[in-house]
Amino acid sequence: MAEENNPTPMADSPDAKSKKNIFSMPLLNKQKGKEAMKKKNYQKGYIFMAIAVISLAAYSFYFLYPQVQAYLNFNENLSQKQGQIEDFEVKLSDLEKTRDLHKAAYDEQFKEEQGLIDMVFPDSVEKLEVIRLMENFATHLAATYPPFEFSSLSFQDPAEEKGYTVLPFQTTIKASRTNFDRFLALINLSGDIDPEAKDHIRLMEISQISLTYLGSDATGKDQGVNFNVSLKAYSK
Repeated sequence: MAEENNPTPMADSPDAKSKKNIFSMPLLNKQKGKEAMKKKNYQKGYIFMAIAVISLAAYSFYFLYPQVQAYLNFNENLSQKQGQIEDFEVKLSDLEKTRDLHKAAYDEQFKEEQGLIDMVFPDSVEKLEVIRLMENFATHLAATYPPFEFSSLSFQDPAEEKGYTVLPFQTTIKASRTNFDRFLALINLSGDIDPEAKDHIRLMEISQISLTYLGSDATGKDQGVNFNVSLKAYSK
């Protein structure tokens, strides 16, 4: 009979179990591989998420936090800035007043000094002014014997030199030794524009001088000196 010649193995026989394990092993390995891959992906995801959280926290701390603080303090800072602007406006107003006061004082001083400059450095040659100046010298120095006297005064032609005019002139003067020294001192003071100065004398210069001492008389009184002097009077 057929059943006797080809017996069917039992389900629980060793051969049946062997066949069952052989077919089921690939499925189990595949399932385990998927679970391992899934676990690995989860780990990567957690790592990336942790990196993102740390980066976001760092970004928030170094950038967003200061910006938020600045935004929250905006009104206070704005009030402070407005107060500073008001202070600056007050200071600017004070500075403008101070500037105007200084400018007025400067203009007044400039006007005064310009007047002194015009006095000691006139716009024209003005020979008559030179003659009047020498007469004033004689009057100013006449207190000491012998009196200060100039006996001659001659002018040469004016000469233009580097933006100014020179008027050469010569004079012969008789004076005491004391007045001779005073004359030299007055010439040395010419051109001075100091507002505190007592006299403001037209700018002059001695170019040449010759001097003769007259000695003393029989009583021993000093007879003074005679001197010829060449001068230059300057003008614009």
